[in-house]
Amino acid sequence: MSIAWLQITVTTHRTQLAEAVFEQFDAEAVTELDAGDELTVEESPNSQPAFQRARVVGLFTQGTQAEPIVAALTEALGGDVEIATETLENQDWASAWLAEHPPLVFGDRLWIAPHSAEVDADDDAIIVRLDPGLAFGTGTHPTTRLCLQWLAAQDLTGRRVVDYGCGSGILAIAAARLGAAEVVAVDIDDQAVRATRENAERNDVSDVIHTPPMDAIEGAPFDIVLANILAKPLIALAPTLTELAAPGAPVVLAGLLTRQIDDVMAAYAPAFTFEAPVVEDDWARLVGQRAVAASRHRQ
Repeated sequence: MSIAWLQITVTTHRTQLAEAVFEQFDAEAVTELDAGDELTVEESPNSQPAFQRARVVGLFTQGTQAEPIVAALTEALGGDVEIATETLENQDWASAWLAEHPPLVFGDRLWIAPHSAEVDADDDAIIVRLDPGLAFGTGTHPTTRLCLQWLAAQDLTGRRVVDYGCGSGILAIAAARLGAAEVVAVDIDDQAVRATRENAERNDVSDVIHTPPMDAIEGAPFDIVLANILAKPLIALAPTLTELAAPGAPVVLAGLLTRQIDDVMAAYAPAFTFEAPVVEDDWARLVGQRAVAASRHRQ
């Protein structure tokens, strides 16, 4: 039986609020396009989107009711907003999203691109091929971009990485392609784990990426801990993610809004010392370093 998806598109200048509403209603995918139909992308690391009004698109699973989401968007965004709803069949959805996702570059050589896209890159470029799938994540959302920017700037050669809440596997695959020796990718959603395995195989890194159950992670502590989820689970998972980090290891936290920074940082204190937050479009990335003394409590 064909799967139908509910797609809701809101045109507004208050993009972060629209994204927050979609996240509140458990959107499977959230992406941002400018009002002129061109994807909002960064031209260089840490650059800011240059537009006044944008289309924020949320994708929801079959059976999701549009009315409560539309009502919440109207309440949050006020009168200066355009909202459209549409039902997409699985094939139509994939084609529509692929058409609006050109290759993205992070740093000097990390590219994220659909399999069918031509990439005008140097010979030493690292290209991660990723198409929209049931567990969406192609680098277009600010939280994913912020994590990819960080990864692209690191020397990952020989490092052991855990991606907690892997989604499509985009961060895990990027880490593997950038030289990580081992990447453990876990997610509460079995669909996401399957997508990660498939995407890892298509990017020739399935031998590097492992997808154990979330409660059966082996090999801790890790050199790098990645968690691009949402603020509430980040706070709840603080003890778990702390235990996964080796002494002196960075933890990269994303998926939180700027107003949630203090609460998330407090959950990880005093085990981590944080750098200044990096913000894009009201979404934040936190990078903390595990204190050496704090990880020596076991005998």
